[in-house]
Amino acid sequence: MAGRFSSPEFDAESARARNLVGARLAELRRSRGMTQGQLAAALAPFGVRVQTAAVSKWEKGDSVPSAYQLFALCHALDFSAWADAFGDPSFLPDPALNPEGQALLAEFRSWLESRRRYRVLPAHPAPLVEMDVSLIPASAGFGEALDNNEFERVSFPSASVPEGADFAVRVHGDSMEPVLSDGQYAWIRKCAGLRPGEVGLFILDGEGYIKVYSEQDPAPADRDAFTDSSGILHPQPVLVSCNGNYAPKPVPAESEFRIVGRVLNG
Repeated sequence: MAGRFSSPEFDAESARARNLVGARLAELRRSRGMTQGQLAAALAPFGVRVQTAAVSKWEKGDSVPSAYQLFALCHALDFSAWADAFGDPSFLPDPALNPEGQALLAEFRSWLESRRRYRVLPAHPAPLVEMDVSLIPASAGFGEALDNNEFERVSFPSASVPEGADFAVRVHGDSMEPVLSDGQYAWIRKCAGLRPGEVGLFILDGEGYIKVYSEQDPAPADRDAFTDSSGILHPQPVLVSCNGNYAPKPVPAESEFRIVGRVLNG
């Protein structure tokens, strides 16, 4: 028995051979003035974290998005309906109409689309700016990646990039919720020092952290390690999470620690 949404004019094998999904995805992305990198970034809030290369493969037909990734694409590209994005409107008929009513609806839609006054006019694309984005998130191995200059160039709407930002890195985990979320871009301005209370990007023994910077008096056993050659005792850095489920992390005296920069959107 034919399915409710079946269409004798649709053939999945033929559609795959013609790269129907990839071609339509590329068309819709371009119509919204987005680069492949911007689309990849726009998927993160919907639970899909992919690199620019994945979007490129989808559009070329080298691979296809999963059903859930396809739904995320619909949200990221602000599709009004699944049918509007990937097929003829008749592919998903209105269950409230009989075949004659569906035919009239399709005919009326065609008439509306032929009239300029009813069509959505393309918006002027926002000015873009290319920025460096770390290839790995702020997590294990980040220090080595930063030292090796492992970045990719990604285009962003200029209005979305804070003034003074040098590069971006993806947040890893939920320790900075609700200020910064997993997969979100943190925009970094390079600097060598921070004031207590500022959010920064740090490298501690090779691992990247995005935390609130704080300080405390060193424990008696660590005082010598935090005293410089002039006899001045320096405070011990402490990395604090915004999420109360994570305890503050004092920086051990014997560790390799450095401040990379200030988070501008934290």
